[in-house]
Formats: sequence, C-alpha cells, structure tokens
Amino acid sequence: MSKFFYHGKANNNNERGSSSFGGNKSVRLGTVKAPAVLSVKTEERKSELEKVLSNNKWVGNISVDADSEENIRDLEILQNRAVTVKSDKKAKRNDPCPCGSEKKYKKCCGQ
Repeated sequence: MSKFFYHGKANNNNERGSSSFGGNKSVRLGTVKAPAVLSVKTEERKSELEKVLSNNKWVGNISVDADSEENIRDLEILQNRAVTVKSDKKAKRNDPCPCGSEKKYKKCCGQ
C-alpha cells in the first residue's frame, strides 16, 4: 500500500513516554527537590539536626511535635550511603572476579 492512500493512525512515539534526553533522572534525597523529612520532640533536638544538615549541605524539613514519636529515618539514610569500592588492580580474563562472586572475571563482570 502506498503511504498516500493509508488512512490508519499515525505512528506516535509519545505513547511510551517522553523521548527527551535524560527523562528518567532520579532525585537524590537531601536536595531541594527531595528534602529529608524529619520530626522531633524538642527544639534542642531540632537545632542539633539542623547543624548536622548544614554541615553536610543537605536540605531537610524538621517539624517539632511533642506528642508524636521522633522520626529521623531520612537522616539515617543520608548518613549511611553506600560507598563505591574501586580496585587498584585490573582483573585479567582468568582471574577471580573482584566483585566476590567466585566466578572467573570473563564469565562475570568482564562480558
């Protein structure tokens, strides 16, 4: 069939979402777009947590409520971030994989 006589639906790639570059960027906790949400019981504790947030350049919303429980889960997540370990030695094909899987490098991470 010729394209001049086809009366079907036009191909629209926007059905699967935005096709713009970098559309699926994740938002990091402790930034302006995703501030850490904390709740404490006293003003003294609030000032302590504000110092911790400012020293690490994190953004957070701290609410004071004497009746509710203290919730500092977001702060604990920020403080216990995983650290990436880099190996100084480059693994060769038949060496054990540095990731700790006990496989050869060529069958694990060297694909």
